Formats: sequence, C-alpha cells, structure tokens
Amino acid sequence: MMAVMTLEVASNALQSSRQRLVNEYVRLARTMWLSLTPADWWNDAVTYGAAARLALLELALIGQVRRLGVSYADQTLRMVGVTPAGNVQQLVYPRVNTDPWLVAARPAESYRGEAVKNPDIRPETWPKKGDELFDEVNKWLQSALQRLQTNVWDDVERASTDATLGRYRGSKVLEYRRVLHPELSRSGSCGLCIAASDRWYSTGALLPLHANCKCGVAPAGSDYDPGFQLNSDDLKKLYAQAGGTTAAALKNVRVKTITHGELGPILMAQDARDTPNSVPGKDSDKWTTPDRKTTLQQFQRMKDRAIEFSKRYKQVSDTGKEVHFRYEGRTYRFKPSIHLRQSWAYQRALLNQVQSMLGTAA
Repeated sequence: MMAVMTLEVASNALQSSRQRLVNEYVRLARTMWLSLTPADWWNDAVTYGAAARLALLELALIGQVRRLGVSYADQTLRMVGVTPAGNVQQLVYPRVNTDPWLVAARPAESYRGEAVKNPDIRPETWPKKGDELFDEVNKWLQSALQRLQTNVWDDVERASTDATLGRYRGSKVLEYRRVLHPELSRSGSCGLCIAASDRWYSTGALLPLHANCKCGVAPAGSDYDPGFQLNSDDLKKLYAQAGGTTAAALKNVRVKTITHGELGPILMAQDARDTPNSVPGKDSDKWTTPDRKTTLQQFQRMKDRAIEFSKRYKQVSDTGKEVHFRYEGRTYRFKPSIHLRQSWAYQRALLNQVQSMLGTAA
C-alpha cells in the first residue's frame, strides 16, 4: 500500500536525501584534505588546488539540493491545494561577498589558525596515535574538518530552502513557516529554533538560520498551515523529554535576526552581541540576496584568479622554487610539492568549468 504523503513524510524525505548528498561530499573532501602532507597545509599551491576540486564538487552538490528543494516545494504546495508554478534557477551559490573557491579553502585557514598557536611544532610527517605530538596536531586537523562540515551544511541548507521559497513565490504563496527537525540534532531542536517556530515569514525573505541548523519550511496562509501541527507535536515531545527547568528555559528563549555579510539572515539569542564567525571586511549592509547575477560574478572572480594562479603554478614548476605574490589583497605562497602537478590540474579543471559556465550564461 502506498504511503500517504504528509508534510512529515515529505520533510523527512528531503532531509534524508540532503544528508546523503552532504555525507558523500564530506567523505570526498575529508579524503582530499587528509591526503596532504603537513607541509602542504602551509602551501597555497596545494591548498588552493584541493579547494578548486572541492569547489566544483560543491557546485554540483548545490545544483542537486536545489532540485530537491523544488521537488519538496511541489509536494507541499499540492498538499494545500496549490498548483506549482514558476521557474527556479538551478544553480545559485548561497553566499555573497566571496566565492565557492575561497570558501572551499577555509579548512586550511582553520588548520593554520590552530597551528600558529604552537609555532615550535611543525611535523614533517603525521604523528601516529600515541606519539607525543598526536593530540596537538590532530586538534589542528579536526578544526579544519569541522570547518568543512559547517560550511557545506550552511550552504546546502540555504540553497535548498532558497529554491523551495522560489517555487512558493512563483506559485503565489506569500508566507511560510519554519519546520522543526529535532530528530536531526543530537540534543534536539535548539532554543533558537523553538522560539522562532511560531513565526510566519514572507517568501520574499530567506529563513534566518544558525550554524548547522536543520530546520525546514512549509507554506502558510489563512486557509492552510501544515507546519503548525507538525511543530506542535514536536514541541510537546521536546518539552516532555526536557522536563522541569530545562523545558521552561526552552520556552523562555528570546531571539533576534541579524545579517551576516556572506550568509544573510542569522538567528541569534536576543542578548548576543555580534555575528558568529563574522567575516572581516564584509559588512552586513553589503549583503544582498544571492541570485544568478551574484553567482556569475563569482564565477568571473574565480576565472580571473585561476588565470593568475596558472602563471604562478608554471613559475614553481619551471624553477622548482617558492613564489610569493599578492592578489586580491592577500599574499600567497606557492611552493614545490609532490602534489603540485595534481593541484595545478585541479585548478585548470576549475578554470575550464567556470569558463564554460560563463559562456553558457552569455
């Protein structure tokens, strides 16, 4: 017997599909980063080569989750008697004031950020478990891998939700609500999500999220609000499981929405002072809603950077010597490595792909 399609079934299916895609991307990305030598983590030629490959993989992932978001929108629209309509762009990168290549390189920044705290420790090979340096060096690696996980989930959540809201707008649905997913977090839905679960949002505005947020969306209107009952059921379970003062504390959380320079609306506690993991030089007032135009601008930036980097890869390859240069306001250090040739190949693949994307869009 065919299962009846309900909001809970559709929402859980979407989350499950997205999680599988994220898990596969993270598996490939972890393998990539963990294949580097300790010296490679300080070599921009190698880290940006790895990031070039991972940026292409994430762009493919973004396209997939946006298609999932449209499919989910169609299911939820039909539940409330609305015929799906309108076109939704297949590839819109969910950040502005940066680009996929720069974001994909951030695990190396996190690694270096931890490692500089111990400048006397610079292993030539990876220490094994039980070695004196293992715990410290492993902390650097785990910081990088956590940055990877957080970044990709933030991007997937926003890309998928943006596609869903785009379909809602095209179908003349004007408002939506947050749908809780306590089963997807180790400790259940956080107080921020719970406090915001009774709000309606305009489909013209992105859903305020926090890092690693697992909330979904559902259409809302005067004649329908399927997310209301689902959230009510989940909240009853959460409060019952929390009990006593914990349940009271969850109910008393107050939230606010601030604007992150890359990601846009961020959900925070009312008494929080600043944007978490703020991006230097990227003021909140510079944020605009990501769209096809901002994505193509990012592709052009990546193309220009790849052309410049190609010259530097060739310099290192030809001379066998380290090269320092300035580009986009920062200093890069390209050094010889056993992984230099492969890194250069990844960079050329990125260049070819963005050139193709820009040509198709022209």
